[in-house]
Amino acid sequence: MATYLGRDWDREKLSALVGDMRQIAGAYPYVYTDGKADGVRGVRFDTGGGLQFTVLPGRGMDIPEAVYKGKPVSFVSGTGITAPGYYEEPGLRWLRSFFAGLLTTCGIVNSGAPTVDGGVPFGLHGRVSNAGAENVCLEQEWKNGDYVMRLKGTMRESQALFENLALTRSIETTLGSSGFILHDVVENRGFEPEPLLMLYHINFGFPLLGPRARVIAPVVKTEPRDEEARKDRGVEECMTYPEPVPGYQEKVFFHTLAADKDGNTFAALFNPEAGDSAPLGCAIRFNMNELPMLTQWKMPRKGFYVTGLEPGTVTPLGRGALRESGGLCMIEGRQRYSITIRFEFIDSAERGRALEQEAHALTSK
Repeated sequence: MATYLGRDWDREKLSALVGDMRQIAGAYPYVYTDGKADGVRGVRFDTGGGLQFTVLPGRGMDIPEAVYKGKPVSFVSGTGITAPGYYEEPGLRWLRSFFAGLLTTCGIVNSGAPTVDGGVPFGLHGRVSNAGAENVCLEQEWKNGDYVMRLKGTMRESQALFENLALTRSIETTLGSSGFILHDVVENRGFEPEPLLMLYHINFGFPLLGPRARVIAPVVKTEPRDEEARKDRGVEECMTYPEPVPGYQEKVFFHTLAADKDGNTFAALFNPEAGDSAPLGCAIRFNMNELPMLTQWKMPRKGFYVTGLEPGTVTPLGRGALRESGGLCMIEGRQRYSITIRFEFIDSAERGRALEQEAHALTSK
């Protein structure tokens, strides 16, 4: 049964009331035609349950924006959406096309800091976010009693004589849903092992992010990335946020999480008073057997007020540093690696309390 307007509906009852399901929910493809975004393909989802979000097949199948019950939850940087042709790799120039959004995917063969590995330089956070998807397929259909909206596409990361990798992503939601499921399959199409440095840069901004917002997660250990993260009670106050601070320097923390017996865990940002005194939050659920690391990016700078909760296969220290420390994750030739992340948006104090209780239960085991 599909849930819409607080009621359960089967296909026949709902079809009797609408001529086309897009009257109440759907996914709508389009192409940007202005500025640096010109030519980028997008798909706008509306679940009919208060959630709207955009996916960009023209930019790594990433998600530049999401709105839940009229409130934006993601952060959008001053770059706006840029076409892949504007991508600049060396050093920190990746930032020139970092729109942030709800999701920017980092990887595949590098994520994190600019690095040199085996004499080869790699820029910040890799290339895959700037790859256009191919074999793009959009499906909207009734399935097992639900009206399902699903987008699928494949990005390549390869160079002649070297790595030959592909990332196939599907994003799926249903009528009335307050969330969606992201499923990735990374495939090494070559015959040699390659680094697998996936980082899901999930970014939250105003009004979800504010001085009453807090991170909720079953954290058992926190490590600061560097001295900047240690300053001013950085670790002790990493779960909470101030008002925008002029000139704030980013602080990054690496969290070890508890999980259930199957490896399932979560992290969330929850604000009991998101702008109009109403609660707002987002929880991301993933499996530590697929994504064992959680990075928190804390950046409450005036004019760049954002935080990131970033599950990954590794910590984002850069490929060279990870190889030296023995922490480099690899994918063997002809191997596939699957990753699933569930996004859940909430707007009640009760759901916030439930997340707190869930985190406490996991850490108490």
